[in-house]
Amino acid sequence: MPKAARRTRRTETEWVGILKRFQSSDLTVREFCRREGVSLSSFQRWRSRLRTAAAAEFVELVPAATSGAPEPGWSLEIALPNGAQLRFRG
Repeated sequence: MPKAARRTRRTETEWVGILKRFQSSDLTVREFCRREGVSLSSFQRWRSRLRTAAAAEFVELVPAATSGAPEPGWSLEIALPNGAQLRFRG
């Protein structure tokens, strides 16, 4: 009977490092996973999970206080292909 493959649990920090190594390699996903000993499905799941988490972060930009009369207001909204939205108001 064949021996069962041992599963390795990796932390999010370890997956961030793995994905950075992949980005700097010239390998295909399949080749990289084979060389790193990472399952292809886990690699794809973590890449999707971390990409979604990065896109979901929201940063509010607050304008610096200005002296004098306020200028007329303006606003700009940008919808990115990954679903993120940027809103600027002045």
